[in-house]
Amino acid sequence: MSNRVSHDPRGGVPHYPAVDDASSSSSTTSYNVDDGFQQIYVNSKPQYDTNISYHGYDLSRDVSEYPVDAGRDQTQRNIGNAPVPTPRKIRTNQPPHPPATQNKNQREEWSGRFDFFFSSLGYAVGLGAIWRFPYLCYRNGGGVFLIPYAIFLFFLGIPLFYLEVNLGQFTSQGAVHCWRMAPIFKGLGISMSIMSFFMTTYYAMLVGYSILYFVLSFRSKLEWSTCNSPWAGLNCTDNFTSFLTPCNYENTFRDPNGQCYLWDAQGKTSISIGWWNLEKRLEFKKPVLPSDDYFNNYILNKSTGMGDISTMEWPLVLSLLAAWVIIYGCLCRGVKLSGKLRLYVVYFTSVFPYVILLILGIRGWTLPGMSRGIYFYMKPDFRRLADQRVWNDAANQIFFVLSVAYGGLITLSSYNKFNQRTFGNSFIVSIANVLTSIFAGFVIFAYLGYLSYITGQNVESVVSEGPGLAFIVYPYAVTTLPAAPLWSILFFLMLILLGLDSVFASIETIVVVITDQIHGLRRYNSIITLVTCIVQFGLGLLLCTDSGLYWITFLDQFTGSYPAFVIGFFECIVIAYIYGSNNFRDDIKVMLGEKDWGVRLFPIFKICWLVITPLLILALIIFTSIHYPPLQLGRYHFPRWSYNLGWGLTALILSGVVLYAIYAFIRTVIIDRNSPRALINPEPKWGPLLDHNRKKVVYYHGGHQGALVSAIDRLKKRTLSREALARSRRSRSLPDDDRVLTSGLRTKNHHYTANDRRAELEANLLFNSNEDPSYGYPV
Repeated sequence: MSNRVSHDPRGGVPHYPAVDDASSSSSTTSYNVDDGFQQIYVNSKPQYDTNISYHGYDLSRDVSEYPVDAGRDQTQRNIGNAPVPTPRKIRTNQPPHPPATQNKNQREEWSGRFDFFFSSLGYAVGLGAIWRFPYLCYRNGGGVFLIPYAIFLFFLGIPLFYLEVNLGQFTSQGAVHCWRMAPIFKGLGISMSIMSFFMTTYYAMLVGYSILYFVLSFRSKLEWSTCNSPWAGLNCTDNFTSFLTPCNYENTFRDPNGQCYLWDAQGKTSISIGWWNLEKRLEFKKPVLPSDDYFNNYILNKSTGMGDISTMEWPLVLSLLAAWVIIYGCLCRGVKLSGKLRLYVVYFTSVFPYVILLILGIRGWTLPGMSRGIYFYMKPDFRRLADQRVWNDAANQIFFVLSVAYGGLITLSSYNKFNQRTFGNSFIVSIANVLTSIFAGFVIFAYLGYLSYITGQNVESVVSEGPGLAFIVYPYAVTTLPAAPLWSILFFLMLILLGLDSVFASIETIVVVITDQIHGLRRYNSIITLVTCIVQFGLGLLLCTDSGLYWITFLDQFTGSYPAFVIGFFECIVIAYIYGSNNFRDDIKVMLGEKDWGVRLFPIFKICWLVITPLLILALIIFTSIHYPPLQLGRYHFPRWSYNLGWGLTALILSGVVLYAIYAFIRTVIIDRNSPRALINPEPKWGPLLDHNRKKVVYYHGGHQGALVSAIDRLKKRTLSREALARSRRSRSLPDDDRVLTSGLRTKNHHYTANDRRAELEANLLFNSNEDPSYGYPV
């Protein structure tokens, strides 16, 4: 059968079959056999068939996104110009573009374009912004807390956020396998999952508090609006209009004890009508909000200390159980269901918290005295900047509120498409989170200013500080609104949704770490999720006792402060120095292209990862180790044994890094007898999980060697060349009869060996070469 070449009547050009032409990406070739000869048509305007497999090549992408280096050697050019195989028609009954939710490696993916954005937004913008930020700001002097908070946002939070999102998306792996670039540091993912485990345990209890308040709000009158209940203490005050009496009326007398009396008919004082002196009034009875007594005496039934555990509060147990049932119900089907669930309620959960906060804020900003709270919130007391605890709490809050070093961001981004933009998501989520925290501060401090006005106290003395601040001020705030039960229902529904979004990502992080280690368990993903929820519910029962709030404060202090700093520090060291920031930049280019804003601004992130971020974290670690902030809840100081227990918990979290490093060294060096350099060099499996994404990496740069390993190799070569040069010079300086002979015979003071012969040859190359050697030394 003969082959003939003909013109394409459809507008093509005559073309002979050739290897170079077959590999061209600017045209497509169709093969038709007719009448004993083969006609080859080259279409200059290709139309890609969605039902045709192109063997992993994404031909729909712009060719400019796959730059070819002009300086490649001939072998690489031949590989890059290899002919594209003939497309194969795929017979299928599926629609042309089915939603991809799971790849051939059984790794699930987000089914929607905005699933990751809103999942990470819900994970970061959670109770940390509404619950944790106000009480930390209140404890650390108000406005002065915002100064280190803003500094750590731009030099710690955003760089680490961007690092984790790109790392998870590039590898499509969980918090352990994403560190295959430096196998000895895989334990970072284990420590992240342990830290997320303990954080989620007490975070779910906060969701349980919100569920209990949500149920108790379905009443005609909120119980915490008045003091006429058995749970009210002696200092409970619900009527602040008569808190102080002017005592300047006719027949009144100001007693030195601070009370105001009426004169009777005989000219004697008999009836007290109130207090005219604020200091005496506060000494006698410091007012306590009914919402304060309701939370501490009724909801918690709080005991006197951390070790004083006497009763189990069954309403809290049921609330915690309800929280875990909701969590498992949303996660039992994996990210496909949870992603759709977030997508269905995306507008509601994104706008609803701001609507509720705005309504509470409008009411608070119209109350008398609100300017006192706003002034306290915004005016910095620069003397507090000398307090190490202010800086520690600000950095801790940045790590907590942005959820960096907890593994959740890596897990969520691992479900992304390979070429999804990351800089915009990272920047918007980070800024939105901080703005939400600041906005919530304006709301809560407006009510604190109002309470300061009606009670005559300073803003910092109005209510008791601690993790329960949000469950004291916000419930009181809704009582000032008309139709208070309705607003209470909506507010606590908002807290439930914010808390659940954060818990979802933490549970997924723990489950992914387990299933990535044991691939056979991926088919039992729902069972692993169920076991994780049951274990955390059992551990959370300790928080349902009458000392539960003390344990929440304890976990909040020791879970996310010191361990998060250490993990964040090693993240920067691994990316910037061991793997190499330039290598990481090339990986991001493969994903996003050179025109992406993250690639354009990469030098800024590089400086942060190399110098600024690790130095700041190292300073925090040193100062935290030397002067650890005291642990207290209001006026209660935690016992000494709680500090020992807390450091034990910190050691347990960081044991993942240490123990895995020991295991990796024993396995790699001692058992497998590999070089120690394998511990800090990328594994063969390092890179994207999917094959067609790995082809892009190979096409672009062919893979990388670790920056630290490359530096060691260069140093070793320079050392060897210097030694060879010195040996050659010594040999040349000897007399002819004393020079080392190649016969292997002993001379006066030297025995010629194979190493000497190799050194002499290397030295001769250095002297005789006309080119600058690769070792970097001049000829």
